[in-house]
Amino acid sequence: MKLYPLSRTVLAIHNNAALFLNGLTSNAPDKPRNAFVNIHGRIMATFDQHRVSDDEFVIAVERAFVDPLLTHLDKYIRLSGVRVEKLDRYVYFDVEETSAPGAAGTLVIPQKKGRSLISETLMPAQVSDEEFTLFRLQNNIPLQGVDYRDEFLLNVSDEEFVSYVKGCFLGQEPIAKVHNRSKPTWKLVVRYRDECAEEERQKMTSVVVDPATRRFLGFVFVRNKTSP
Repeated sequence: MKLYPLSRTVLAIHNNAALFLNGLTSNAPDKPRNAFVNIHGRIMATFDQHRVSDDEFVIAVERAFVDPLLTHLDKYIRLSGVRVEKLDRYVYFDVEETSAPGAAGTLVIPQKKGRSLISETLMPAQVSDEEFTLFRLQNNIPLQGVDYRDEFLLNVSDEEFVSYVKGCFLGQEPIAKVHNRSKPTWKLVVRYRDECAEEERQKMTSVVVDPATRRFLGFVFVRNKTSP
């Protein structure tokens, strides 16, 4: 394992959690990544999820977005009768492609490259900030709070966080409309800085030097050429 510590808060959702999440998130409950969105399809929080049972899910949310998320969810929590609990856990990203189990009590959530771990144990970092940023850029893994915040969900990803067949959820209508009738106006992509216009360069995030080319690389929102 090669671990990078993530600044995430771990929440446990109890009491018919699968039904609760299905109506308020954009992806299916059996997928590793999901998102809470508002009625306009804008991101409240993206997160990793682990299904313990239909009654209990464990999710990892970027720390800065937890309190606004809980405020957003408050009325739905009270109406549904679910219970949300903050857990004393640590979250790591393992950049290695491995099937090795974590320590006892560790939840393993696969990612499109590597995996995230929710652990009861504090473990040392083995990957530097720069190494993890380069890994994220090479594998198109943006972070909420770093590369995006509350954008329209499809501007960030039209696949990783969305199921178009799971049924109704809060914010589904604008997301389905854009997906079916047009395309998102903006798209978050990985670009070399020297390929960007000056306005785009000023808005780039997670910028590091690509050691293979010695050019600056980063995330940036660009106009989606497939949109009308």
